[in-house]
Amino acid sequence: MGALNLQWVSDSIGYDYKRWKQGDTVLISAQTGTGKTYFIKEVLLDHMDSGQRLLFVCNRTNLKRQLKKDLLKKYKQPIPETLNELDDVTTIADKVTITSYHAISNAIQQEIYDPNASKSDFNLYDYIVFDECHFIFSDGNFNNKTRFAYKKVVHDYYPHIVKIFISATMHEIKEPIIRSVEKIKNNGFGLDVPTVHEYSTGNDYSYVKPLYFSNIDSIINLIKNDSSNEKWLVFISDINRDGNKLLEELGEDRCSLIKSGTKSDELNYIINNSKFTKKVLVSTKAMDNGINIKDSKLKNIVIMTWDRITFIQMLGRKRIDIDNPEEVNLYIPTRFKKSFLSKLKTYRQKQVEVELLDSNKMEFYKKYDNDLKDFNGMNDVFYRDVTTGEIKHNLVGCKRLYEDIKFAEHMINAFDIDKKFAYIHEQLSWLGISDDEPEENLIEDVVIKEEVISLEMYLDTIAGQKLFDEEQHKLSDLIIKELITLSSQTDYRTKKLKPSTLESIVRNQLELPFAVSKPKQETSGVMRKKRYIIITRIK
Repeated sequence: MGALNLQWVSDSIGYDYKRWKQGDTVLISAQTGTGKTYFIKEVLLDHMDSGQRLLFVCNRTNLKRQLKKDLLKKYKQPIPETLNELDDVTTIADKVTITSYHAISNAIQQEIYDPNASKSDFNLYDYIVFDECHFIFSDGNFNNKTRFAYKKVVHDYYPHIVKIFISATMHEIKEPIIRSVEKIKNNGFGLDVPTVHEYSTGNDYSYVKPLYFSNIDSIINLIKNDSSNEKWLVFISDINRDGNKLLEELGEDRCSLIKSGTKSDELNYIINNSKFTKKVLVSTKAMDNGINIKDSKLKNIVIMTWDRITFIQMLGRKRIDIDNPEEVNLYIPTRFKKSFLSKLKTYRQKQVEVELLDSNKMEFYKKYDNDLKDFNGMNDVFYRDVTTGEIKHNLVGCKRLYEDIKFAEHMINAFDIDKKFAYIHEQLSWLGISDDEPEENLIEDVVIKEEVISLEMYLDTIAGQKLFDEEQHKLSDLIIKELITLSSQTDYRTKKLKPSTLESIVRNQLELPFAVSKPKQETSGVMRKKRYIIITRIK
């Protein structure tokens, strides 16, 4: 396939970076793989004057690690051998400091409780890069400390610093950033008002071949059937259900798992080599940023998530050469309307409590003041102000909640129109592609090749024999309970498959060369008047 219709970040910006002035805000919307880190490392850092400093803010530990390695190489400094030693590195060549949104939030929280704590001072820097800036909102539904980073990163004004925001999914955070700059202009800070500079690489996901599934078993069986040297990257949303099932079914010799807090030889290998060693890598959201996979063997990506930001970030872990892209099979779930109804119910329950704090504060305190530890699972939308003791809304968490409500409602309405593929079309819209005949790309009833071979061998042993009731039961049990996944049209409650159903499964679904006769009646012997069938191999 031809080159993707994308620009490199460096080409999109050109020489504009030379006219960025103190106090300005820069927004870079960059599809993953278009060289955002290259621009910072090889263009902006080399442009900076001697004595100027840059702060690089990451949202994932693994991203920090990979960036540190790159910068240590750039400035010809030794690279630590272990992850623990690498994690201790913060400043490189007295020019670049690398931190995280988590570290910023934790430092601000520490300042609140301890006036003598060291301050998180942005004014030490001339440039601050807020990489993957979407994190502040996208993690707001489970991390209530993002409110600290949100204020310091988005709202606070630093007249001597160029703030650079970068993301492939800028759509949620962009408006609040621009509003904060407009507020500064309206307040009249200084004579030289800040400017917002916007750049985009464009979007092109035409290298993706989308395929759909409704059950994780289909993916597991596809992987089991894959005898090639191709690799699989599987992103899961439920580690206890899907993650453990994948590990159990595929085995640790073929499959490894990365989750929050993972420190393993496999993860270390990925960070050092941008490849993984086993056939299958299963990961949670912990790897949706910060890991770049540059491996031509990675041909299959499975994404099981619920939102656009995480979806795009997960897909971006496979690095694509935009000038010479490789096609990638992308497997995405169909989901169901009832799943979004369930999510909406949870969101609505939380919304009631959010509005209760506004409408009847005393009732809210009566309900929660003796059970404040986690507000019954709602600590993403509430927090206690340590200076006043007052319970307040976490505005970042509330924004995330209302965005989630809006999306759940949107999907419920979409399923009313498109009962089977509404979520498929939604996910494809995020990539700017469409599919008018999704049924053709639906992966269902995947049978395991080894089991089909075993069934074929068994059928050869009984071919030509009269199969009475007991033998027919045995064959039905073998097919229904042990060997294959039957289509949803097959009645699993039956004890014995009808001859016509047997033939349909064997010849049509499994494509095995066997015919099943209509029932016949024995005319002699101890089985006289008993009905039987005969299976015949078709030449």
